[in-house]
Amino acid sequence: MAKAGVSTKDILGGGLTGALSLAAAGSLDVGRAAEIASSAMTQFKLSGDKLPHVADLLAAGAGKAQGSVEDLGAALNQSGLVASQVGLSIEETTGGLAAFASAGLTGSDAGTSFKSMLQRLNPQSKEAADLMADLGLSAYDSQGNFIGLSEYAGELQKALGGMTVEQRNATLSTLFGSDAIRAASVLYENGAEGVQKWEDAVNDAGYAADTAARMQDNLAGDLEKLGGAFDTVL
Repeated sequence: MAKAGVSTKDILGGGLTGALSLAAAGSLDVGRAAEIASSAMTQFKLSGDKLPHVADLLAAGAGKAQGSVEDLGAALNQSGLVASQVGLSIEETTGGLAAFASAGLTGSDAGTSFKSMLQRLNPQSKEAADLMADLGLSAYDSQGNFIGLSEYAGELQKALGGMTVEQRNATLSTLFGSDAIRAASVLYENGAEGVQKWEDAVNDAGYAADTAARMQDNLAGDLEKLGGAFDTVL
């Protein structure tokens, strides 16, 4: 955590507790859990005191959709920096990745598709630009700011809703290409309401600690704590 820029004060003030909870909730080594949470925090330029919140997002995203904390961390590694640059919050990004996971798109594969989709919010060809104009589809407001992931999913669903399956697939392919079409299709299927549901689901305060407590409320957990107590004594 210190290598990622988290201050000693923030590590002792909740960062370490968050990493420990994430490790237990995701069945991870503590060092790996700290690395995943710290990397996500750095990508979105969050202060060190937000690390417990990041742990909750990661634990909830992995706990409420398919995949693991490792899978979600891999997805964030591929997409987090671009998402932050576009203007998405970490809550939107984690919620979006959870939506992808619920559709079977997980890990670095999900992150790569999401990153490619975000890069194509600005049209990559004249054909795509003309098509976006015809559809009245834009990811940015009049001030040039991203409108929000759930809002964009709603716009996408609205623009493509009256098409046949063939027309919709051809449109998505032109707009997003062969890789990003997977992420775009999930956003279309979920729409504004569905994406917002996932954003709300991952934004669950205390989820990492609660899950960790349940995971350790058994014989294996008791033995692990006993071992830790012996280590402390020694």
